[in-house]
Amino acid sequence: MFKSFHGWRIVASSGFINMFSIGIPFYAYSVFYIHLQNEFNAGRFLISSTLSIMIIAAGVFAPICGQLVDKFSLKNLLSIGAIVFGVGLILLGFCQTYYQFLIVYGSIVALGMTLFGNLATSKLISNWFKKKIGSAIGYATLGISLSGVFIPPITVYLISLYGWRFTYIIFGIFLIVFFVPFCRYLIVNKPSDINQNIDNEKSIEETDSNVIDKVMNIVDILKVPTFWVLILIFSLQFCANLGVYSHIFPYATDLGFDASKAGIAVSVGALGAALGKIVFGRLIDMISAKKTLWVSISIQGFGIIMVSLFLSYYPLLISIFIMSLGLGGTVPLMNILFSKTFSPINFGKALGIAVPFMVPIQVIGGPLSGWLYDINGNYDLAFYLNTAVCFLAFIFVFFLNIPDNKQS
Repeated sequence: MFKSFHGWRIVASSGFINMFSIGIPFYAYSVFYIHLQNEFNAGRFLISSTLSIMIIAAGVFAPICGQLVDKFSLKNLLSIGAIVFGVGLILLGFCQTYYQFLIVYGSIVALGMTLFGNLATSKLISNWFKKKIGSAIGYATLGISLSGVFIPPITVYLISLYGWRFTYIIFGIFLIVFFVPFCRYLIVNKPSDINQNIDNEKSIEETDSNVIDKVMNIVDILKVPTFWVLILIFSLQFCANLGVYSHIFPYATDLGFDASKAGIAVSVGALGAALGKIVFGRLIDMISAKKTLWVSISIQGFGIIMVSLFLSYYPLLISIFIMSLGLGGTVPLMNILFSKTFSPINFGKALGIAVPFMVPIQVIGGPLSGWLYDINGNYDLAFYLNTAVCFLAFIFVFFLNIPDNKQS
């Protein structure tokens, strides 16, 4: 009897996990932003620093989690991550000071997000796909952007009914109650567990000669020049991303738009990023990695300029959409290129090791934009600076040594 390929169910499940693992700590935070600022009487630099502290902490956890995803059951790790993540969100609802909030966000929430998120789901997909890994990861990371469509308005609605504290508690309970059984029953670690092959091929083909197919230790990975170029490119893209997108909600309210319209602006950005994940995931299956990266970075930088220039509502939405279309390619391209360079067998370890090196650059974006706003009273200089960051990432792509061939 014909048996359907389970890999695409893995893609859908990974996308759903990504929707909440990234959506709640990042997309929803832009809605919590103003409420936290009022609750704790803090400036935008301080509130912006929360995400940066969480990213730094995730960078500390990433090498350990990266080795765990290469060695242990992804089904079990994702279940444990959902529990840790949920407990962290519940605790946020009970914090009485900003520094209590910061400690919980930068420890328990960061650890839970790292275990229950992109690192594990991307490793999972690399176990199931080779030829179509670009499309598969693109579709899976689509969940990250779709969370920006659904999570912000849901967050606005829940906060309007229950306040920001109980909203965090609701999110935490949902993660534990829903995702633990979800991961236990729907996640399959690799095709051979259910007598299937990678890409649903009838037989397993030879490994691409351009891809490293032996187990590497940390020193081996650090000696690969492409490893360092990838770190520079994606840390700069993430820096520009956080430097602008994390401020979209307060930026929109500064321009005179109410919370509902500001929430829509965040969601429009998420739609653009969602389309970007599909476009760039498929594009890298068809053309070279360098060309795909150049297109992604160029659109992101051009979009940031537009956001700073077009201040009426609908032109602003179009600008945010264009900017987000470019930045939407960041996560799938990073996952795909690390998988192409180091092969699925070393993917978790290589990306996990890379994260701590990325963090010092990428965390600057959000707080720096907040600090520039605090001293200037607007985001003009912050947005121009983030455009320059995109240009710098564009330059580093010239030094990327990845074969100029199609993946399939």
